[in-house]
Amino acid sequence: MSERVRQDAVSSEIVSYIKRMISTGKWPLGSKIPSENMLRDRLNVSRTSLRSAIMQLSALNVLKAKQGVGTFVISELHEDAIFEGTGKNLAVKKEIVQILEFLKIVAPTAIFIEMKKFNKCFSGMDKQLAAAVENQRALAATNQAEFLVACFEFHTMIFNNIVNEFVKKTVTEGIARLQNAVSSLQPTISTQVILTLHNKLIQAIIEEDAKRASHVLKKLYTYLTAHDYLRSLA
Repeated sequence: MSERVRQDAVSSEIVSYIKRMISTGKWPLGSKIPSENMLRDRLNVSRTSLRSAIMQLSALNVLKAKQGVGTFVISELHEDAIFEGTGKNLAVKKEIVQILEFLKIVAPTAIFIEMKKFNKCFSGMDKQLAAAVENQRALAATNQAEFLVACFEFHTMIFNNIVNEFVKKTVTEGIARLQNAVSSLQPTISTQVILTLHNKLIQAIIEEDAKRASHVLKKLYTYLTAHDYLRSLA
């Protein structure tokens, strides 16, 4: 078992533990959960796995971290929370998982190779990319559906500028398929996590740091496939 797979499995176990503590009333709504150090000692897990689990539940608006204060339970659990009021289109949800897993492998590798081979392929795009993220930021506060559309446009914009036509077509078609699948659902995601990762991606592109750009993309798609509900559909 690879380190990445093992870490994901541990994070999933931590998420299940936290959900159990909330659902049984041991950590009621509004309560502060134990500190990171206490949970690491109690569960015998790494800081990375614990933070990944907390990030997943924060993205589903179950937990909220307050800097310098702690992490709190802010809503009750809903097993189908990642797809609000969507109906039960299991086939579409499975397709989303498959596309995300595909992009998690292909997109980071593609951007790394392209930036290494053609290190000026994104030259002059910094203002365009920054404007796109500012647009996402404005939409995040008002309309999540339009925010997601803007995110798809952002990723398409990036991959439309890579040189290898086959890779460009493969990745952009994957993004288009994902957008089409998601359009029939209403996924609940953390806009702040997405915006933070998009800003990091822009910075890596501007600095022509292929390794960091690849890492950020992988982290983004890992985040999007990390939810328990999505993983259970794979």
